Amino acid sequence: MKKLKNTRNNSTKHISQGGMRVPNGQRLPDVVLQMPEIFLFDMNTYMNSVTLAKSIDYSNRTRLFDMYESALLDLHLSGVLAKRLRGVTRLPIEFQRNGEPDDTINEQLRSPWFKQLRKDLIMSEFWGFTLVQFYLDDEGNIRYDLIDRKHYDPVQKQLLKFQGDQQGIPIDNFPNCLFVGTERGLGIFAELMPAVLYKRGDMADWAQFCNIFGMPIREYTYDAGDETARKRLIADARRQGSNAVYIHPKDSELTLIEAGNKTGSSDLYKTFADYWDSKISIRVLGNTLTTDAKETGTQAQGEVHKEEEDDMNADDREFILDILNYHMRPIFSALGFNVEGGEFVYAKKDKIIPSQQIDIVQKLKSMGLPMDDDWLYETFGVEKPKDYEQQKSEAQAQKEAIRSALNDQQNEPPQKGNLNTDKKAFKNRLSRFFGIAPNSGADTDF
Repeated sequence: MKKLKNTRNNSTKHISQGGMRVPNGQRLPDVVLQMPEIFLFDMNTYMNSVTLAKSIDYSNRTRLFDMYESALLDLHLSGVLAKRLRGVTRLPIEFQRNGEPDDTINEQLRSPWFKQLRKDLIMSEFWGFTLVQFYLDDEGNIRYDLIDRKHYDPVQKQLLKFQGDQQGIPIDNFPNCLFVGTERGLGIFAELMPAVLYKRGDMADWAQFCNIFGMPIREYTYDAGDETARKRLIADARRQGSNAVYIHPKDSELTLIEAGNKTGSSDLYKTFADYWDSKISIRVLGNTLTTDAKETGTQAQGEVHKEEEDDMNADDREFILDILNYHMRPIFSALGFNVEGGEFVYAKKDKIIPSQQIDIVQKLKSMGLPMDDDWLYETFGVEKPKDYEQQKSEAQAQKEAIRSALNDQQNEPPQKGNLNTDKKAFKNRLSRFFGIAPNSGADTDF
């Protein structure tokens, strides 16, 4: 659910965000930020954080949102997330009135803030919500601030000065705020956290396994009563590397019991990590083959997965348009931009691969369908020649000449004689039209 908080008749107060260090004589910002805790999480922490965030009367998402930030350090998750966001921003949006672009508003939409805004709005599906406040800069251009999610209580609709507060300032006190999301939803990250945590633990165990079984163990022996020798061996071992060391008296024994199948054990860690990566890809992109190349994958499977990803991107883009057309119009008006009688639309459709487009054009031509030359030049990015009309006329004259010559050849009665001589005569007739036939040389069929 998306809700708009627009109070153009209230105070024009701009929400300030910052740390505790402020110049002397100035008050603390409206939102006092704190460094997130992003390490040392486990499944028990996750379950407790979800329980606290789901509390009806005294919910708090601070701990859970710290875990979300920690999850973004996962290379695979951050990669597939960036890929999904690119699908949202690669098509330009413009504001049209009666089918004509509005340059005043479109100038704002071409600014970098608008591209980032689309990403932040899509991220509401992952965090559970997004809260932004719009304002005008000193030059009269639209800008916005993303309000730290740990400082907003979507259930009570209050802005929290400190992230652990239970009471805050009603968000209605601040103008031109846009809330996108649900009051109690925890977002897609809540579903992804177990995968990230399990994979993180697996990678730690895998690294330990490699450290133990991937490096040789050094053995040092000394006389049992020689304490000086023992200390010297310990110092030497520390200087010579970090692999495992066993230091023991000469009269003791060392027995190394290694894993029966070290390769199989290592593959088990890799399989477990790949399993969770595939689940992350499915949840974020709706597929795996457009991100991970598998030996069992086929082109047909890849195309199906690409269609699923395109459908998700199309749904995200429609989600953005709905927010712009139904929830942000009052904000544009409050900031002094006329949006009456117009709508936000995508400026152009998805691009088609040129080779596929050419194949389509050729098939349409073979069906006898007329094609607009100007459209062809524009579609394929080819510059139209300055003497286009002249070249078009010459090409048409050549076609007519060939057609006339062929008709004359068909209408002439067959004559006895050398077939090669007849071909020469036909070639000579064509040369009168083009003036390019050679005066001498080998005979040709044309």
